[in-house]
Amino acid sequence: MSEVNPKITKEFRNVDVKFSKMEDLESSGLELISPKEVKINVKLSGRRSEILKLRDTDIIAEVDLSGYSEGTKKVPIYVKVPSQVDIVDYSPREVAFRFEKVISKEKQVELKTIGKLEPGYSLGEGEVKPQSIILKGPKSWVNSVSDVVAVVDITGKTEDINATVPIKLLDDDGNTVGMVEKDPNVVDVFIPMSKSKKVPIDAQISGEIPIEYRNSKLVVTPKSVDVKGNDNILNSLSSIKTEPIDAYSLVERGSIEAKLIVPEGIDLVNPKQKIIVTLKLNDTDTETDNDINTDSNTSDNADDRENSDIDNNTNRRFEYNFSEIQIRNLGNGLIVDQGESTNNISILLSGPDNVLNSVRKDSLSPEIDLGGLDEGTHEVKLIVKDINKVKVLDIIPNRIKISLKKEERE
Repeated sequence: MSEVNPKITKEFRNVDVKFSKMEDLESSGLELISPKEVKINVKLSGRRSEILKLRDTDIIAEVDLSGYSEGTKKVPIYVKVPSQVDIVDYSPREVAFRFEKVISKEKQVELKTIGKLEPGYSLGEGEVKPQSIILKGPKSWVNSVSDVVAVVDITGKTEDINATVPIKLLDDDGNTVGMVEKDPNVVDVFIPMSKSKKVPIDAQISGEIPIEYRNSKLVVTPKSVDVKGNDNILNSLSSIKTEPIDAYSLVERGSIEAKLIVPEGIDLVNPKQKIIVTLKLNDTDTETDNDINTDSNTSDNADDRENSDIDNNTNRRFEYNFSEIQIRNLGNGLIVDQGESTNNISILLSGPDNVLNSVRKDSLSPEIDLGGLDEGTHEVKLIVKDINKVKVLDIIPNRIKISLKKEERE
C-alpha cells in the first residue's frame, strides 16, 4: 500500500469561508462592516487516491457570527473535511470582524440645480416634498452623510419645473455614500420660472457735493442688477434707483453700501447682492458710471464765483497703503496689526499746475502719531506735510483705523 497508494500532503489555497448566523446580527441591530469575505489556506494529508479526488467544495470552513457586540471582534474559523483525510494545518485560524450598530437619522433634503438657464429667465425659490427623509444603516456610514441632495438640470428650461428626482447621499468631500438605506428614495420638486432683465443702477445723492469734488465721479459696483417679475413692468423698466445717499457721508467715507428702491411687482434675482457706491477722485475727466446728482439747488452765480477762484488750479490724487505711512510714538511692547488696520488711503491735492507736477508721492510724508495709545482699536488722524501753494482738499478716510496688539515674545 505504501508504494502503490502512499500517504501525501496537499495544500488547498483560497478556500471560501462561510458566514453563519447572519440573521442573529440583524436581530441584534448590528451590521457587519468588514470583511465581507474571507479565504483561508488548508493543508490536508491522506492516501493519495483520496487527496487527489478532493475539491475545494469538499472543505467546509465557517465562522459563527452570533453573540457578538458592537466593535472589532476576533472570531475563530472552524474547518470540516471528509473522514478519509486529516487536517494538518490551516490559516488564518481567526478573523477580526468589525460590527456596528444600525441607526436611523432624519436629514433635510437640499435642492441643487445644474446646467444653464436660457437668456432672459430666472429661477424662483424651489420646493421639495417631502422636505426630509430617513436614513438607515451602519452608524459610521449614516454619520458620514453630510448632504442629502435632489439635483435638477435646468438647461433649456423656460417654464415652471415639476419633476420627481432621485436622492443622492454625499459626504464632506462630495463622494457618494453607500450602504445606507433611504426612505423615500425619490422626492417631488417644483421650481417656478420667470422672465428676467438686466437694468442699470442709478445712484441718487442727497445733499450737495463740495465744489472741490467737481472732477469726482460716482462708481457703482456692480453697474447693473438682474430683476424679475411682471412682464409689463419689466418692459417699461429702464433703470433701478438707489435710496438717497447722504453726500456728506459719501465724501467722508469714500464708499457706501446702498439699498435699491425695488418697484412693486419686481424682485431682485439675487436679493443678497451688495451694491457699493464709491466717490472716485479723478485728476481729469474720465469715463464714469454716474454723474454726481444732488437734490439741493445752488446759485449759478455762486458757482461761477467759486469756479473763478480755482480756474488756474488743478487737482492731483495720491494713493497710499498702510506700509507707506510713517508711525510715530508706538508704545513699548506694542505692534500694529496691519491686517486689521485701514489699508487704502487717498489724498486729494489742489494747486497750480507747475507746483503739483513737481510734487512726488513721498513729498507729503504722511504719518500718524500713536502717543498714549494702548492695545486695542483706535481711530487716528493722518498728518500730511505742508507744501507751499498746495492745498489738501481731502483725505479719504479722514480718520484711519489702527489696531494695536501686544508683541508676542518667545
